[in-house]
Amino acid sequence: MNEDPNLLKEITVTGGTANFATQNGQLKIGVANNPFFKSSSNLLDVFRRLPGLQVNQDGTMLMASRATPTLFVDGKPVNMNNDEILTYLNSLSPDMVESIEMINQPSSKYDGEYQGIIDVKLKRNQSLGLRGSYNARFQRNNYSLLDNNLSLSYKTDRFTYDLNLGHITGSTFYKYYALQYLANTNAMITDTRTVTANQNFNVQARIAYEPKKGQSIEAFVRTLQIDRNATSDNYLTTQTAKLDQTIAITKSENDARPKQHNYAGGINYDAQFKNGELHVIASLAQIDNRQMEDIQNRNIMNSSLYNGLLSYWKTNSRNNILIRTAQADYSQNMGTGKLEFGGKFAYTTTENNLRYDTLANSVFNFDPQRSNQFNYGEYIMAGYLSYQGKWNNISYSLGLRAEYTRTVANSITTSMLTERKYLKWLPSLNVAYAINQSEQLSFSYSRRLTRPTFAFLNPFRFYYSPRHYWIGNPYLQPSTTNLFALSYSRKALNVSLNAGRETDVMARYPEYNPATNELIFLGRNLPYRNFANLLISSPLTINTWWRMNNNIGFYYNKELTPYFDRTYEIGVFNYTLNGSQIFMLKDWLLDVSYTYESKSGNGLYVFKPVYGIDLGVQKAWFKSKLNTKLTLYDAFDSIKRRLIFREKSIIDNDMYHYFGAQRLVLSLTYNFGSSTFKIKESKKSEEENRAN
Repeated sequence: MNEDPNLLKEITVTGGTANFATQNGQLKIGVANNPFFKSSSNLLDVFRRLPGLQVNQDGTMLMASRATPTLFVDGKPVNMNNDEILTYLNSLSPDMVESIEMINQPSSKYDGEYQGIIDVKLKRNQSLGLRGSYNARFQRNNYSLLDNNLSLSYKTDRFTYDLNLGHITGSTFYKYYALQYLANTNAMITDTRTVTANQNFNVQARIAYEPKKGQSIEAFVRTLQIDRNATSDNYLTTQTAKLDQTIAITKSENDARPKQHNYAGGINYDAQFKNGELHVIASLAQIDNRQMEDIQNRNIMNSSLYNGLLSYWKTNSRNNILIRTAQADYSQNMGTGKLEFGGKFAYTTTENNLRYDTLANSVFNFDPQRSNQFNYGEYIMAGYLSYQGKWNNISYSLGLRAEYTRTVANSITTSMLTERKYLKWLPSLNVAYAINQSEQLSFSYSRRLTRPTFAFLNPFRFYYSPRHYWIGNPYLQPSTTNLFALSYSRKALNVSLNAGRETDVMARYPEYNPATNELIFLGRNLPYRNFANLLISSPLTINTWWRMNNNIGFYYNKELTPYFDRTYEIGVFNYTLNGSQIFMLKDWLLDVSYTYESKSGNGLYVFKPVYGIDLGVQKAWFKSKLNTKLTLYDAFDSIKRRLIFREKSIIDNDMYHYFGAQRLVLSLTYNFGSSTFKIKESKKSEEENRAN
């Protein structure tokens, strides 16, 4: 029987993934047609509503284990640096995504880096022809930002062509504020405001060929071009301890021009056999970061703005990262079970060069104290073996992964060469018991490895303000996490208990210099931290027009922190609440979403509570071809990340970060074409996630 495309294109599929479901301890969430996400303007907004996931205002994410998740698409890693991840998530509207699977306990099949995985399953259809989608998002807060994305896919019997274009223009806003009492009993107020103008472009192109049924060869290229101008105005105000008399005011101006040029390409081969599957990935990626800064510090209390120049320096930095990866995975069905094994090789090199020139006697001179040149090489070889089986109502999987790493850190400035080699064994176990068709209990254990990101290793100075900056540490050790999890699900109710210990924890800790009043954040390894959490989520349908989804999490964290002559070991309890109230009124959908984080912290800092409320409305037009959404985020302008140093005798500091969370966003999505086929995204190596 021949297929008639003219008939197939009229078919409407009303089924699909359930809104919330649990399988083998992993939470799977339907996205397309899920009323809880219809008012979300993009996939990043969907992530903000997922249970057990914290998305900060700068786009960084933390799972229940307090680990940064790795992004997968259609079961394959698409790890990028932070800018690429945000650009990609912002380009996807919820109706382009079939489901999301949250894997809190990755097995030994996955790289040791993957302490948690968020797997995005895109909507796909095998009908032939052209399909396109245009998405525009206009954001207004202190400034305006416009994000445009066009996606085109064309499928024939054997070939699939895919092209994605994106452009971002406009400005974003950031504020840093700190009140610090100095060693001489005076107080210093730091007020930094940064406006970043963007002109960013991204292009992805792919061609896929199916030589015969069950085989696919894909080739892809992509590029992200970021061109920014970040203008910062900073005021350092010194006052008496009672804040009633001003002693000095210093104004700092920083005109920075950060640029990033990313290029990547690769070939992927997938084959399905009678009882097995083979997947091969090979890719090459280059990330080139450049930045020029012009920094002037002036005394504006006793001098005019133009005559009180205290210091003037210029910087020129370049960071080049080259990543080469090759990976092969094979699985073989064996009766009711499955055997999987595979290997991976990754070779990464980074070249870092930072130059400071300081003004002296009307001439800019090279500053050797702050300039730096540093190169880093990393070789990773890994292999794994795992088996999945089933016995009556019990399903299980066990695996073992070995990762060998060799690193070479070459500090050219200090003439120091450091080479390290280490081998890590990473076992995993998962057991799930099906009580009945709608009720399941599961237990899992895994050991994971976290290598320092390239930004953590970079020994350069990155300034928050003229006296507040952080420095990377090229000698950081990787951390190891042993994680246990117990989960229970009954229909849409999901309860999970997680606990574990991380050793050699990587952190940035503050060091205060009373002579210069500088607050420096340095990278270091902490001995260990213990953590545990209890997560509960359950969507409820009150009636046909009112639905709600509520998530609650209870967290415990205790880390051993040696600091100066003392060791801090403080247990911190906190909880989070987030959810949505969905009201469906005829063709309109109204969404009231909320989030609350109680008082929390770590060994050195206390984090103040944070709450926010979002209000959204959504409506589809022209037989759902056009989708409009209007959302007011952080309606009460309350989201500020405030930190207070615990031991005031060492550093008496109270600060907060603000990213302009209150904003009004209008999103438009228009779908066109005769096909509903959506091609899967490119497969990339996990090393790109660490290239921040």
